[in-house]
Amino acid sequence: MHYKIVYNKSNESKSIATGKCRRENVSYPTHYYQKKSLMYQTQKGFTLIELLIVITIAAVMAVIALPNMNQWIASRRAASQAEQIANLLRFARNEAVRLNLPVYICPVKIKSDGSPNNGCNSQYAGNGMLAYADKNEDLRYQNDTVDLSIRSIILNGDTDKVEYSFNYIPIGTKHSAPSSSAAKEEVWWRFLPNGTFGHSTDGKDYQFSDGHIKISLTDKSAADAETKKARATVLLINGNGHVEICAKNDERKMCEYTSKE
Repeated sequence: MHYKIVYNKSNESKSIATGKCRRENVSYPTHYYQKKSLMYQTQKGFTLIELLIVITIAAVMAVIALPNMNQWIASRRAASQAEQIANLLRFARNEAVRLNLPVYICPVKIKSDGSPNNGCNSQYAGNGMLAYADKNEDLRYQNDTVDLSIRSIILNGDTDKVEYSFNYIPIGTKHSAPSSSAAKEEVWWRFLPNGTFGHSTDGKDYQFSDGHIKISLTDKSAADAETKKARATVLLINGNGHVEICAKNDERKMCEYTSKE
């Protein structure tokens, strides 16, 4: 219903003074209401053409982003395992001082419940690692009755997605590649209570480190050397057992990726 305001001319002065006015009903044609109703209508949903356009754009963006996403995932996998190793080393170093016992880190096969399967074995390098306190100081892990298991970590497990190389780089040699004397990988490490750090290739003859242990991690499925280098993370252990993860923009020679021979 619409109203039209009409002033009574005879009482115009009175109406103005009192603010009162008379209203009359006014009728409008039907099309007036139809146009006004359309003004307040809003579009709901979307058309099939709009849906197809959105799907096409999303598909194109996915095709462009997928290769970069795969590389990012592979790089993060290697970096995550490098962090696990670094944290294990830091913890083992502190435990050697706290327990006043030599603490060893060795390669092991990790069971599904997270415990080490049997003893240490070099063939499990890159599969898992165990840190244990050698209570009877016989240079080998037997069980938690004789020795003290401190912490174990799963690296590849059964997936084998990350490739590892372990190298010893003595002081005075070129840091871009391992020395020729290091024919076997240095995958056995020892922390003594006095803070010294040693390494070994077989878990028997430990040498005090005067250089760096270099661990290179990368995507095992990478097709070529450049891709492996782009997805790699390098971890360094110095002569005192301090661990460092090289930044991607670190230009030091020792932080260059070393492929597994």
